[in-house]
Amino acid sequence: MVRRPNWTAVPAKSLTGHDLAGPRVSAPRPDGSAVAHRLVAELSADWESRRNVRAVEALSDGQILATLDGVQLESWLSSGERAWMVPDEEGGREIVVATDEGSAWVGLIRRPGMRDSVPQSVVRLSLADGKQLDSIVPSSFVSLVRCADGRPALSPDGRNGARSRFPIRGGSRIYFQSTLQPPGERNPYKGERWVTAMELQGPATARPVEALDPAVQWMFPYSWEPGETHFGGPGIEAADGTLVHAGTVYHGHGLQLGGSFVVRREATDGRPRWVFRTDRKATALDADAATVYVGYDDGEVVALDLGDGTVRWRQQLTVGGVSAVPTALTVTASGRFLIGTSDGRILECSAA
Repeated sequence: MVRRPNWTAVPAKSLTGHDLAGPRVSAPRPDGSAVAHRLVAELSADWESRRNVRAVEALSDGQILATLDGVQLESWLSSGERAWMVPDEEGGREIVVATDEGSAWVGLIRRPGMRDSVPQSVVRLSLADGKQLDSIVPSSFVSLVRCADGRPALSPDGRNGARSRFPIRGGSRIYFQSTLQPPGERNPYKGERWVTAMELQGPATARPVEALDPAVQWMFPYSWEPGETHFGGPGIEAADGTLVHAGTVYHGHGLQLGGSFVVRREATDGRPRWVFRTDRKATALDADAATVYVGYDDGEVVALDLGDGTVRWRQQLTVGGVSAVPTALTVTASGRFLIGTSDGRILECSAA
């Protein structure tokens, strides 16, 4: 805080570095969020706050499932009415629908260090009314994924939060990142990141399979460019076994120029078939037999040719002329795709 008896008489450029350096005192700013929330709520009795749709899935009868902040899972009828929702302090993340579409497994958001040290859990909910039917407490923080044979599986999230997550949809294995440490290195955060996997054993079961260390296969280094440190992101396994995934490259000042990538890699040695780079972080990714759809944190949606990575189309996502940020994306059986947004919307979009 800089004081002067009469600011109207202060000469231009007379404040010095000494003035700006101190002494400093706290200057709390009033938080008007509660008042703003009340004023907006009074505009409509049906209004509710919605934020950050984390996953969207479509059922064969047209129903839509979604997870978001503050909601474990919600179900929307094809008419556009919400059938039910299950509230939660934090919210849900991934969804894996059972093959009979009678229930779904949902990974719940539980952050390390969250108050009361609540462990992460994965719950199975009835799709008739949202009632909890089963639950699992994994041995570590995980991402819930649906494998190629339909079974649910738990992919370890690693030690670096969102940057070490590697959830691969439709995989013939359970993929995740592991750190290969040099001999004698005891710091678990130092070492080279590798793509690792666990083979699926036996017939598909109704309960999620968790990857265990003794069964891990070390496949290839996660970073394919010398001198670059690549961090994780969402992905899928294509029909020929190649991996298509997003990720980021950071340096000391944050995301570097061109530091967001989508890559298609050989599953044998990690060699890239193609790489698509931008300056914005990818938030969601899915693909059909010919096209990869990617949502970015600046609101852009890009469609890439699965074969060679060229851009088929790209456009800014808008709803009623207002920009929207995609936070979830899923291709449906009807050839369209669903998008969840940061402001809680669920959109059905044309893939053409």
